[in-house]
Amino acid sequence: MRQAFQAQSIFCKSVLIIVGAEHCSAPTTQPMPAIDLARLRKQANRLADFFFLPEEFMKHLSEMLEFYVNHTLRTVENVAPGSNLKTYRTPPAVITQIENEVRSVAEANPEFALELADKLWDDGALETRLLAAFLLGRIPPLEERLLPRLTAWSQQVRDPSVRSALLSSSLTRMRKETPAEFLSLVREYLHPARMNTWSNGIQALLPMIADSSYDNLPPILDIVEPIIEKAPAALQNELTDLIITLYRASASETIFMLKHVLSNTDNPMTAVTMRRIVTSFPPALQREIYDLLRPRPSSAIPVEPEEEVIDDFIEEPTLPRTVEIPAEIKLRKKRAPRKPKMDNSRIIYLHGLESTSQSGKARQFAEKFPGMLTPDFAGSFEERMKQLKPILGRKKNWTIIGSSFGGLMGATFTLDHPTQVRKLILLAPALMLEPFASRLLTPVSVPTIIVHGTEDDVVPLEPVRELAKQAFTYLTYYVVEDGHRLQKAFTELNWEDLLA
Repeated sequence: MRQAFQAQSIFCKSVLIIVGAEHCSAPTTQPMPAIDLARLRKQANRLADFFFLPEEFMKHLSEMLEFYVNHTLRTVENVAPGSNLKTYRTPPAVITQIENEVRSVAEANPEFALELADKLWDDGALETRLLAAFLLGRIPPLEERLLPRLTAWSQQVRDPSVRSALLSSSLTRMRKETPAEFLSLVREYLHPARMNTWSNGIQALLPMIADSSYDNLPPILDIVEPIIEKAPAALQNELTDLIITLYRASASETIFMLKHVLSNTDNPMTAVTMRRIVTSFPPALQREIYDLLRPRPSSAIPVEPEEEVIDDFIEEPTLPRTVEIPAEIKLRKKRAPRKPKMDNSRIIYLHGLESTSQSGKARQFAEKFPGMLTPDFAGSFEERMKQLKPILGRKKNWTIIGSSFGGLMGATFTLDHPTQVRKLILLAPALMLEPFASRLLTPVSVPTIIVHGTEDDVVPLEPVRELAKQAFTYLTYYVVEDGHRLQKAFTELNWEDLLA
């Protein structure tokens, strides 16, 4: 039987060469048609003609994908491995050619691109959702409907290839054209309270880090440093990819950052996770951080001495177990916990455009909270932000108070570095000025308090309030009867409570 079948197969191969497969009756598996690039380009070009007719586009796309089905890989279930999506088993080259044909027309017609992207996504196949993600990446980054779709779709999908496309292809134009807004989005993904989205944030960052034309690595290092320090075991693979990509982009900056994290962290899991993944690092990087990854002996861990408290506390004597401690001693021990002392060195006041560190507000702050920072700033907005950056450095738990133009500075810094700010207090902030007014606002979760006067004739109240609502998730907005300088309100505010 086997010999007969082999003979028939040999015969069929000969027939296939001469007259074609349709004349062979041997039980063969139907293969995928060979990809003729010229024919493929014509098919993709013809498909692009229906770009403005979503229903027709979907019909011809289905026919084209079916034409290139690889039947040798198609299963009964026809579901992509590790996914819950149906798939045509179409070769990637076909999808790439379709993307090439629709790229320019999508960029020139974003409204139609969004409509077609919705149709493709709703179809629910692996290939159509990859095309939908590609179309999102052709949409202008300031299009207000882009991020809602990206957020909703990334929450719906489980397929790793579609998720990767949403976090890379769909953000292509935002990464290149509005990098500040892109980094704001990534900061929200990597917010300390949203660990379930950290993987998305890391994956979104990788293309920007790997882009040789992007040379501003410090802001990215600021963003990822807290994540590396937290070192969640569930993200070991993502952390490995992140650190290797950073190292390839800038070995010196990555080594410095890792040494800083490992030398200063209080989290014992940081070194544990690093020891698990370090073998995947380039050998030169392994050698640089090897000593910092050695387990510390318990005797080497410093124990901070207990703070000496001088009060009327009566120490409990060592007594036999049968002897009760007098009630009055117990009562005197149960004192209300003291409020932790505020670290004034992490409070900074940013003065207004034509003001200085010798203004009335600055002097009152310095007198009321000794050690608080009240630096001078001069020049344009960009120049003042450059002066502010080395003052704040990479330190965390800052409380930033900004007045008018200083409020614009404080709000902008907080949007760009939310993990460094514990609280933001703005006094009549000039948020209607650039670059704040036109930026794509992705809300941050830093507790924010704004005080604004109804008689302010310099900074309009309502436009600022609307911008603030978009920018800050936890916002308290105090409207007072006062002018732009808030002279009356400033003296009436309980600053100890506001800063606590």
